[in-house]
Amino acid sequence: MNSFKFFMAAAAMSAVAFASEAQTLKMKNQVVRIDAYEASTSVNLVVVKPEAKVETLDPKAYAVETNGVARNVKTVYTCNDRGQWADGGEYLAFGLEVASDRKASPMVPGMFGTWSKAYPVKVSLAKGKTIKAEGKTYKAVDCETEHALRNFLSETDYFQRGTFTGAATGTPGDQTLTYGAYEPQALKQDGKKNPLVIWLHGMGEGGTDVSIEVLGNEVAALIRDDIQSHFTTEGGENGAYVLAVQCPTFWMQTALGFGHGDYPSLYSDVLKSCIDNYVKNVNPDVDRNRISIGGCSNGGYMTMNMLIRYPKYFAAAYPTCEAYTDNCISDLQLQSLANENIWFVQSYDDTTVDPKAHCIATYNRLMDLGAKNVWMSMFESVEGHDFPGTKLFGHFSWCYLFNDMVTASQEQSKDLKPSNNGGGSVAPQGYSNIYDWMNAQVLKAPEAPAMNFGGGNVSRVDENGNARY
Repeated sequence: MNSFKFFMAAAAMSAVAFASEAQTLKMKNQVVRIDAYEASTSVNLVVVKPEAKVETLDPKAYAVETNGVARNVKTVYTCNDRGQWADGGEYLAFGLEVASDRKASPMVPGMFGTWSKAYPVKVSLAKGKTIKAEGKTYKAVDCETEHALRNFLSETDYFQRGTFTGAATGTPGDQTLTYGAYEPQALKQDGKKNPLVIWLHGMGEGGTDVSIEVLGNEVAALIRDDIQSHFTTEGGENGAYVLAVQCPTFWMQTALGFGHGDYPSLYSDVLKSCIDNYVKNVNPDVDRNRISIGGCSNGGYMTMNMLIRYPKYFAAAYPTCEAYTDNCISDLQLQSLANENIWFVQSYDDTTVDPKAHCIATYNRLMDLGAKNVWMSMFESVEGHDFPGTKLFGHFSWCYLFNDMVTASQEQSKDLKPSNNGGGSVAPQGYSNIYDWMNAQVLKAPEAPAMNFGGGNVSRVDENGNARY
């Protein structure tokens, strides 16, 4: 009998222990955050809603996988449904270390970048770990989704979205551009007009989703404090407006197909009209005399196209690994470019856009013409910043631009000396940073009319004096 009572007592104690030590805590995926870095993207924050308020906030207790890649959990905190810290919040956020494994990137590379349609995210407990929630101990976590990107946070959320439709170039009909505009309230309220920085995307960021353009090449860096602090206004606020314009295909598309400058871009006129409309109607606080334009590769091509087609419209240009072939720039067009304020950026080991046939050739011709405010940062190679010691693909010279590392120019001569120390050895106009230089450029003449020969309409004259189209 005593044995029976002992058995019953032990069973009761086991039942109590089992009741206080539940097996699995369910959590529902809420949202993830996508961050941009060095020509890639990564999910670096996962927000979930547990069925009971979690008391264990030790990062070592949890394991997180994104797209099948195990991630290092750096921090765990209670938050609201958008990942903002909240003491005692009913949601839980997992801050993740940036993944060096490209498989963790949510962006699908290709001619037109897209977000992965199936991006699994799983939260579980680390081996041998338990957690507590509302007084109970849990041995496992059930939290998994196959479609985490249906709802995501990113720096794109700071951009106003818009579209503009206008006439195509070289063919009947219209084209529609999508854009994202960064418009900090402090600038709008400072009582003065403010500078505008325009960015034109590369080949892989065309389409109708601004988040692809802003995050695909880390264009979001333009709105971060490091770069914004280089821009000043008479109103006392630091910063600049940013306009990231996206075409539905690629800027190098022409009415005849793919072009390198031998024929005008299909988007030449609609892009100019889009910019005009933005400055006049959408954000009249823009200082019309302080508009800078730049872009990488395909977008660098379009930057050159716009400078040729619309001279003295932009205060400064910063074409990066630009793909406008020098042979397609006529001597007459070059004379106009010599009066522009331009700072080229590229890496000498670029195998996608040969710098010798593009920016170097154009730069040398401009030097022959005595161009006063034309500069070139030519790096030896592209070294990683987020992952020091990593050598990146030579075409990714925009990484230097967005890491705020373009700090010098080559000498204004044909004596080329590629350098990873800022891109050269000269401080253009005394400025030791490309953004400080851009900030200082102001138009001193009224806008000139569009040049009928510009933007690829006519290339160089041949040996017989005939225009080559």
